[in-house]
Amino acid sequence: MPSSRVAAATLALVLTATACSSGASGPAGTAEPTLTLAVAADVSTWDPAVGAGGNSLGYLQAVYSSLTTLNPDFSVSPGLATRWAYDAAKTTLTLTLREGVTFSDGTPLDAEAVRANLRRGLDTPGATQSALAGIAGVQATGPAEVTITLKKPDPGLLYQLSMVPGMIASPKAFATLKTHPVGSGPYVLDLTASTRGTSYTFVRNPRYSLPTPYGFGKVVMKALPDTNAMANAALSGQVDAGGVPMATLPQVEAGGLAHRTMPGLIMGMWIVDRAGKLAPPLAKQKVRQAINHGLDAEGILKAVDKGHGSRRTQMFAAGTPAYDETLNTRYPYDPDKAKRLLAEAGYPDGFELTLPSENTYVPALYPIVAQQLGRIGIKVTYKPVTSNLITQQYLAGTYPAFMYTYTATENWLDASLFLAKGGVFNPFHTEDAKVEGLLDEISVADDAARGPLLRELNAYVVEQAWFAPLYASRNLLVWKKDKVKVEAAADQLFVFLRDYRPVSSS
Repeated sequence: MPSSRVAAATLALVLTATACSSGASGPAGTAEPTLTLAVAADVSTWDPAVGAGGNSLGYLQAVYSSLTTLNPDFSVSPGLATRWAYDAAKTTLTLTLREGVTFSDGTPLDAEAVRANLRRGLDTPGATQSALAGIAGVQATGPAEVTITLKKPDPGLLYQLSMVPGMIASPKAFATLKTHPVGSGPYVLDLTASTRGTSYTFVRNPRYSLPTPYGFGKVVMKALPDTNAMANAALSGQVDAGGVPMATLPQVEAGGLAHRTMPGLIMGMWIVDRAGKLAPPLAKQKVRQAINHGLDAEGILKAVDKGHGSRRTQMFAAGTPAYDETLNTRYPYDPDKAKRLLAEAGYPDGFELTLPSENTYVPALYPIVAQQLGRIGIKVTYKPVTSNLITQQYLAGTYPAFMYTYTATENWLDASLFLAKGGVFNPFHTEDAKVEGLLDEISVADDAARGPLLRELNAYVVEQAWFAPLYASRNLLVWKKDKVKVEAAADQLFVFLRDYRPVSSS
């Protein structure tokens, strides 16, 4: 389970870190302002075919341009593709590419380069392969036209093409992308001024030609995995901007830093063994509902995150079409009702449940959960898992349930990941006719019909209690107000590098 503190601090900057290329230098204008960012982890890879998520996402956005551009409301606008169109069946997507774009190594960015990147993403094991799994074929159907054939309609594809899976690298650099990326983004890496794992310096890409402006001539990213170190760096002026825990708000205000509250991660229990293969009681809806009523979400929020969050019973992000505020009252803390539900489900004396635990992220959470479930008759036994194997084991069907944090984003993407039978976050591949039917309807629905269908799906999943969400955490994005301004919507989930502007810029 990613830490609700470390990951919260990371989230605010998950899309603000810059990426690097193969040592090209920027233009002579060294007097341009420099932006120094604190980032909560080192980059894991520079290769977009491998690193479709996690920490890599923030780093790669500077060196690579993507086919589409993500907007604050999760819609997309042009990027490398200036326009696109689906056929009537929504299984063929035709992209028209921006002409005259070149990679930082001088190679033209054309339809064949895009085809090669998407094909490589499909053929390379990793998160990008999973994100593009709905693609059946890719063809360069003209010098600036790419045609993508889908296995079935995928409303989330254009979103994915705005993220790492849609970032396009120079085909000439495929062999060395893990350490020396080459893209068409606004910056390239100055290898002579960078130290692996500690600090990365990026200068302007002189060949950058997309319309999106970037106000800083140089960007320095400092990897600060310790949240205390990150907060200290921001308060002492070592960095210009960064994500810090909400608990540091008094110090942030006293230090004169500008700040904004950022939406955080959804903390809660994922009840993945919904057919009861490992834990038969979890196949009963009333048992899953009992778990929801048996966990004191408000108390856990206060104990674990010092109250910096808001109650949730749903897994979709606030402000998205699927989100329904009224659902958050569905499971008030009620141990007596939880006991009655267990008895009605055939477990008046409770049952035993083996869950994983780890001691790196929020270890105080586990005894609280065990104690509260114990009060309603569910005896929890923990099996320790090492931190580097958490996601691997959780998504392998090793455990019937687990505590986890999740960054909810675009509704279709989220539903595909943790509700669909083949979703990677549905490790037991539970199939539900109602869910699959709604997903089929959503996949071909127009914008007007999609929202109500998504809300119907959300309400059904909450009632089925496939999850026991507790709360959505909050964190802070802070910056030096005399040097930096952040041009982002108040409810914007991600702050991109493009959203940072020098104070002096108009």
